[in-house]
Amino acid sequence: MPTTGPKEASTRSFAKDAPQDASRVPELSSCQHGIIGGLVGSLEQAMMRPSVFWKAQMQQQRFVFSEAINPRYCYRGLPVAVASIAPVTAVQFASANMCSNALRRARGGRDSLTDTDRFVSSSFAGMASAMVQSPFQLVEVNQQNSGGTIAACARRVLAEHGIRGMYRGGSMTIFREGFFCSSYMSMAPLFKARLLERHPGLSDSAATMASALVSGTIGATLSHPADTLKTRLQGSLFQERKPSGPREALQELRASGPLMPQVFRGYVPRVFRIVCCTYIYANLTCFFEGVARDLMAKGGALELGLVEGAAAH
Repeated sequence: MPTTGPKEASTRSFAKDAPQDASRVPELSSCQHGIIGGLVGSLEQAMMRPSVFWKAQMQQQRFVFSEAINPRYCYRGLPVAVASIAPVTAVQFASANMCSNALRRARGGRDSLTDTDRFVSSSFAGMASAMVQSPFQLVEVNQQNSGGTIAACARRVLAEHGIRGMYRGGSMTIFREGFFCSSYMSMAPLFKARLLERHPGLSDSAATMASALVSGTIGATLSHPADTLKTRLQGSLFQERKPSGPREALQELRASGPLMPQVFRGYVPRVFRIVCCTYIYANLTCFFEGVARDLMAKGGALELGLVEGAAAH
């Protein structure tokens, strides 16, 4: 996955401990990026879980303030949410890195990524991760609505609707994740880099926060209509009268009132969540990439020392 901050920020500690003859910062593999993605996504989900509940309840017109502030409700489904987001963000980070490497090889070398490369890689990562995320979120939404255990909800979905039922609203998940991943993987680093170029005296933390605010708001705005349709399609799975797809869900919304307020239900908590998510992802990614590169550098230094020791004897 493309680093969400300046390269120096994620490699500062590596540079301090690296061997003197190191010619470049070691690159992380797609597998390593995937592991980092799983850690980052799990931690962010645990921090921001209530905002996910608020958004989903508002979109389904089920929001109750007493439940919104009650941990019993707003943290309902946390284990499955954390368990489901880990493979999703792992796929996002790993597939973005694989796509970036493929684009470099297509140009015949390992040149620096362009802004277009980052946009293409992040969009691909979002679409790929949607195939993993859609079934988990369908179970999560229905478990939030009806209670019970996650396992019982999953068994009911499979018993009544089969595998196809697990992917209800899947096309909207693909659109949403494409926009979302583009916002935090490509837009946020781009805005941060431009901001630091124009204001070199600005601190790294302030630039990260400002870029998260701008890119997170743009990503949430572009993806929210798809997210609303996805949530309504998934949340209506067990209803007798339910929309057959995104077009019918949109028609239902239009029939119940002005369309724009309907498709942007739950917008405020989602913007809040995605802005915070973008900031959290940037900082946690920078931290874990730095740790990984430190470990690689120390491993390389140890290997070099063993080789030199063997040669001396």
